[in-house]
Amino acid sequence: MPVITCERCGFEWTVNTIRNKTSLCSSCRARKVQTVHTAHGKCLPWHGYFDPDQITPVDDDGEPILPGIRLCGNEDCVAPSHVLADVRRAGYDGFIY
Repeated sequence: MPVITCERCGFEWTVNTIRNKTSLCSSCRARKVQTVHTAHGKCLPWHGYFDPDQITPVDDDGEPILPGIRLCGNEDCVAPSHVLADVRRAGYDGFIY
């Protein structure tokens, strides 16, 4: 079986037939998702930097982006309608319904 090497990252895998197009592995062919469809609507995933906890999205200065509770359950969602900013004022009890 022929061995193919990814032209971008160097990963090697075996194939049954060789094609004449560019050889990229599945990770290098993947693209960023622009929206994620959930029960709460369309989520907008953050594509920037994250806090050292790897959950909180931050801007270039290290300040959190839209701090608060994400009602959709996706911690990297930056859709303003999915963020409950003032938890005490809204009476949020910690559960997502």
